[in-house]
Amino acid sequence: MSVDRLVRTATRGRTAITSASTAVLAGSAGAAIVVVLVLVASRTGVPQAVTLPQWWGAWPTGTAYRAEWSFAVVGVITALCIVWAHLARTWMRAGARLPRLRSILLVAVAWATPFTLAGPIGSLDVQSYAAVGRLAEIGMNPYAFGPNWLHGPYESFATAVSSEWQYSPSPYGPLQVVLLRELAAAAGAHVGLAVLLIRAVAVFGLAAAVVLAVEATPLRERASVLVLVALNPLLLVHVVSGAHLDVLVGAMAVAVVLLVRRGLPTVAMVVAVVACMLKLPGLVLIGYVGLDVLRRTDPEALRRRLAQVLGAAGGTVLATVALVPDAFGWVGALSVPGQIKSGLTPSTWLAWILEAVSGVDTHSMGATTTVARLVVAGAGALVAARLLWYATEGPERAAYFGVGWALMAVAFSGPTTYPWYLTWGLFVAAVGSRNRGRLVLLALSVAYTLLGAWGGGGAHNVGVLVMLGAFAVSGVVVWRTGRRLVGRQAPAPSRATVDA
Repeated sequence: MSVDRLVRTATRGRTAITSASTAVLAGSAGAAIVVVLVLVASRTGVPQAVTLPQWWGAWPTGTAYRAEWSFAVVGVITALCIVWAHLARTWMRAGARLPRLRSILLVAVAWATPFTLAGPIGSLDVQSYAAVGRLAEIGMNPYAFGPNWLHGPYESFATAVSSEWQYSPSPYGPLQVVLLRELAAAAGAHVGLAVLLIRAVAVFGLAAAVVLAVEATPLRERASVLVLVALNPLLLVHVVSGAHLDVLVGAMAVAVVLLVRRGLPTVAMVVAVVACMLKLPGLVLIGYVGLDVLRRTDPEALRRRLAQVLGAAGGTVLATVALVPDAFGWVGALSVPGQIKSGLTPSTWLAWILEAVSGVDTHSMGATTTVARLVVAGAGALVAARLLWYATEGPERAAYFGVGWALMAVAFSGPTTYPWYLTWGLFVAAVGSRNRGRLVLLALSVAYTLLGAWGGGGAHNVGVLVMLGAFAVSGVVVWRTGRRLVGRQAPAPSRATVDA
């Protein structure tokens, strides 16, 4: 054996050991951080006057909120984000020797597992999900009645919902209501079991989204995408822990583009309509499928293909109407999330500017808020439309890029923006973006993970400081990570990368 070959063999062995060591250390450190996080969150409690289910694991209650512990929660999540950013710098940079894909997945499982039996962090929406499912299961229309109508053996479902949503109709799509109804029926009278079943669906949706994203990504970029979507703290905190079902739309977005680019627009339209009947942003997917058929189908086959796609859409809608008694009752409740003036939303930032100029009370929901929301919504619609146009005129990467960022534009241009809204376009945007786009996704994920972790207790100026701190941390992540990633191509596939 020549000396050069011995050196190359030794170098490959040393690189493999280094990659494996990094994966083991990252998995161990991240898992330890998550364990600390769920324990600290259980000590923090929640600021809302609710009664959360007593279950195994670290479940907080709404009777002993400790605002000072919220800073500890944000601090621990910051530590998790730092570990994740370090892995992104290590495994996404050009020329990096990567661990096997299964090693990255094992790290993701190690990070996610402590969340599965602990109470939700950052949001109590999963309790609202459970209440909506219980209302539907006992024959009450959740589009007409709020959780406060639950009494007797099901009162625990109502008391676990924040008071601000007690009298609100459900803004969730009809197919999501059907899903929640079946989960509530399986859980019986125990709200804790209902929460765990809903979380199981969210985790399944996340797993499906990760698998689809890896399948849609070129071989040489799969490790980079996997780091971005499988280890993302935003997904761990707000999907695995928070059990937000928005991730189902994210998984379907990848599936829709995959099907369209594989020449199956009719099946893609069915998936897009199902996504829309879960969450309204599915309209973006419907628009993409229709526009792609119009722009990329041969004129001779256009009429036949268009009839097939429209027929599939109509059939899916009719099936939904047959399945749900009041399939369009949710349209009147779509304004419910916007009843709160969220500080995480670009339209709110514009409203603050307008209010500062006009001298209006910044806590009001007056004309300035309406104007700001209309301006931001109009801008978001134009951006999303342009991105969908781009998605239907370029190569396959352009399709993923356009659809993903169109969904992101919709997420940030609505009357309110929550961290879990990023899951609508995160997966498909990760597939279609290059290093700069993935760096932006990383920064947005860090910022909104931290913003969503703040419980909201304390004075208004404390929340502003937390917001500024979150964006400062994400800025540091961009600066540190961008020096290694921007302008560089993804690493060429190595044996370690290919051997998944």
